[in-house]
Amino acid sequence: MNASVELHTELFNTLHNLQEQVRAQAAHLDQAQLFELATTRALLTLLLRPHPAGPIAHLEAAHAAARSQLEHLPAYDPTRLIAVDEGHSYTPRKVLRRILDHALDHLNQIDQWLLWQQQGIVPVPTDGWTTSGETLPEDLHPVNQAEIQSWLWRIDLAVQLVAQRARQLSSEQLDWTPPDGGWTLRYMLHHLAEAETYYCYWISEPLPEEALARYNAASQRLEQRFRHLLSTPLPPEQTFSYARIRETVDALITTEQALL
Repeated sequence: MNASVELHTELFNTLHNLQEQVRAQAAHLDQAQLFELATTRALLTLLLRPHPAGPIAHLEAAHAAARSQLEHLPAYDPTRLIAVDEGHSYTPRKVLRRILDHALDHLNQIDQWLLWQQQGIVPVPTDGWTTSGETLPEDLHPVNQAEIQSWLWRIDLAVQLVAQRARQLSSEQLDWTPPDGGWTLRYMLHHLAEAETYYCYWISEPLPEEALARYNAASQRLEQRFRHLLSTPLPPEQTFSYARIRETVDALITTEQALL
């Protein structure tokens, strides 16, 4: 499977035609579902951004891009809960919390997976973090410039430790699939990179809260991304998360067709 298969004109036209039908019937559609469709279209837009093919290079590139966005978090309203879907919302502090906790969680996973692979020791969950679905009182507090530098120091260090540890792994260790069919460490590293991009996106490029305006904005961004990709060669050493793109496209088309 390659970019020409995933990003062809037929798919672009299919999504565009569905978008026009949804807009035409928007007044009669369930607004909560329309809100969710906008979120899915925004997710697809993110997935259609090419990234380095290597998992460590992907992680480092994603963090470098995210870092420039994180530096501006003090400028955002700390009390505004930016809704992503029914169960998740973000504030500047929650984004910082999730990026740091996520990196530490997966840093811990590397050694757990190695013990599992080499000695058959099944990992015991050590989840001490709070999910994105929960909003702590401190998540609504302002974050000043001095605090941002402190947060970035911790996040930088956590991401560097993950990358450093991953570089010590062989291809066999990166691609080992657990007996329960869980993620390989290679997949985990790509996931960690995508998640940091995802968290920053909702703060730096929030969608409107009203359902139809949200859907229109997300659709416009998706079309712009498609047009760019269809007219721009894929850079060397860059790729896409093809499986996730196909999964998201299939879910989007199925849901929008059912809604109509």
